[in-house]
Amino acid sequence: MSSMLPPDFVGNLQFLTIWVDFIRKRLGERPIDPYLLWGLCTEFRALGPRGHSPSVLSFSVELDHPYDPTTHFTPLTKLAALRAHSVRGMGGIGNLPGQVPKSYEQAMLWDDPSALPRTPKFVTLRLDLHKDWLVVQRQVQKLLLTDDVKRLQVGLPRGVNNPDKPRGPPHKMPVWGHQPKVVIGVLEDASPFAHAALRRLEDSPSTRVVALWDQTSMRTAASAQPAPALFPYGNQWNHDQLNALLERHAVDGEVDEAAVYADAEVDYKPLAQRASHAAAVLSLLTGSSCAAPHMPQPIDTGDAPASPEEAQDDCAAQAPVVMVQLPEEQISVRAGRWLAVNALDGMHYLINAARGLAADPKVPPPLVVNMSYGSMAGPHDGSGMLESAIDELCCGYPNELAVVLAAGNAHGTLRDAEEPSRHLPSGVHAKQDLKPGGSVSFTLFIPPDKQFETYLEIWFSVKPAIGGSGPFLEIDTEDNPGEVDIVVTPPIGLAWPAVPCPGIRLEPANAPDSAADTEAGLFFMRKVSQGTRGSMALLVVAATQVSSKYVEAPAGRWLVTVRHKKPKSDTAARSFSVDAWVERDDTEVGAVRQQSARLVENADGSPSGLTNSGTFTNIATGCMTIKAGALMDRGNGLGSTQVSAYSAEAMDGAPGPDFSSIADTHPALPGIRVSGSQSGMVLRANGTSMAAPQAARYLVNRLADGCALCPLPETPGQGTARLGKKTV
Repeated sequence: MSSMLPPDFVGNLQFLTIWVDFIRKRLGERPIDPYLLWGLCTEFRALGPRGHSPSVLSFSVELDHPYDPTTHFTPLTKLAALRAHSVRGMGGIGNLPGQVPKSYEQAMLWDDPSALPRTPKFVTLRLDLHKDWLVVQRQVQKLLLTDDVKRLQVGLPRGVNNPDKPRGPPHKMPVWGHQPKVVIGVLEDASPFAHAALRRLEDSPSTRVVALWDQTSMRTAASAQPAPALFPYGNQWNHDQLNALLERHAVDGEVDEAAVYADAEVDYKPLAQRASHAAAVLSLLTGSSCAAPHMPQPIDTGDAPASPEEAQDDCAAQAPVVMVQLPEEQISVRAGRWLAVNALDGMHYLINAARGLAADPKVPPPLVVNMSYGSMAGPHDGSGMLESAIDELCCGYPNELAVVLAAGNAHGTLRDAEEPSRHLPSGVHAKQDLKPGGSVSFTLFIPPDKQFETYLEIWFSVKPAIGGSGPFLEIDTEDNPGEVDIVVTPPIGLAWPAVPCPGIRLEPANAPDSAADTEAGLFFMRKVSQGTRGSMALLVVAATQVSSKYVEAPAGRWLVTVRHKKPKSDTAARSFSVDAWVERDDTEVGAVRQQSARLVENADGSPSGLTNSGTFTNIATGCMTIKAGALMDRGNGLGSTQVSAYSAEAMDGAPGPDFSSIADTHPALPGIRVSGSQSGMVLRANGTSMAAPQAARYLVNRLADGCALCPLPETPGQGTARLGKKTV
């Protein structure tokens, strides 16, 4: 197997020597990101261009106190000198070349002049890497020990062609001509800005997309478009430039949309294709009646259905739209496990654009953001990095910022043969109780020819959450054997040696080249960056598809056994609730669905703990975000109380969706009518991704009418773990 790493880097044994000693002796009580460890071991082989190491790493960071550009990390002006500095070994690293985008220097709080404005505690950070991958390990270790860094989580690493450099003067912020009543923000996979449903009726041709930031960095050729003023990567188009593209390809008022997108080089895949996730979402969120399919649900609900035309000539169909196009690198790996950095940068970009549209930047219009993406794995308790960062923004801009998320599509859809009213678990989540002297097992099935890595997170919560080490597991030491260890049995070969907390196991253990030869790894950490209320173990299994670049993992059943090391007779021993979440490889509208890993029943008949509870996307468990679930149509465009089979279910005791919207016409006719990638194209799409923009549209119209964002409206007596408190 050919190496992907520089020849001076050794294999798994050296990696373990570097990191196990660091975690046990130097990290202390600080959390660490298991995905970062796997990425450093394999050089992020599943994400960047194959055969190349990334030139930078990107992190989302929580600081102990609000960000201060004069004291945190290294200013941008010093980066060039630091890049030129030759680094040899740990002692020569000096100050880390880390850069936080200037957007995070802006104080929050829009509408409370009596409060002291402050910058956010959650920021993103770019770390320029040394060419020697062994030195990179030391760079990251130094970053982990940086003062004021509470936790950091790795995001999508940028490509070998690093675009983080000035490319001429940045464009001015968007203009609209008058103070808008509300601004719509969208984070999506593409930007059909030329679509007729997104045009201004009074100006032709003119789009309502006033600013577009394409975050994609892996371009084959350098783009002439500069990066946004406050973010040093990606490409930005302002309103005038987008309109110029439409005018350039318009004949007698008709716009050749395919030519527009080809000319702009905005989209990572041709929008001339019939379907895109973004086009479907935008038609429901802000499409006008002249060019979009009819809304499946009237905006102004009531006993008598309103005219679909009236519903789509609402304020949402006239509002300015700001778009963030998530990077090609992010979308191509599916799901949302690497989403935090790009999504948080995107949120700040949308807020800046809303400020730019205001007559007075201190009093911008309300902003409603729709993001129909999310990851399945995570703590599901609201303490994740991105959930916490969005909560901070919502608190920083009270009653002016609404972030609407899709609840998720991970509920089981197959009927139980013995109880037809019940749906079998989807295999995303399993939950079991671990008592002293006992053990629990989870079986992860990974199909053959799977193109992507598989991730299984195992979370531990104390029952009750008191005593000992608080909410975290005890550390395994010479004097204390700890509380829990984990044994992994692959489909082929012998079981791995038990891994204590904290501990790392890589397979094969003696692989000479970590990047090319590592087929799986278990990272068992007491404190992790992904959550703040429990310990977590991460099992990563390489793709099972045969590759010429690196080893493939065996497909089949991977058995994970979690063992309680304390005897049953120990009255002081704690019991734990153990949750296992497998990251699903979801695909967007119009893509070919790939094979997905899932949890299945144990072969020996022991309890598997499979459940449909806790199948919300992890990002949808934040306190301040607004969640939307999917419903069936009961006729005349009115929502029933029949939840779509796939629509996710909240954790036991946790609140369910805030809203539910129609995303399916009938069990025999799934989906609703949405716009295709170009004007005139109509297709069917379903999922909570189609429910979220309808809920967001409802909020846009409420805010435009002068209604307060909070409290959210509710229908008396409505609301369960799957059914929203109000149907819109």
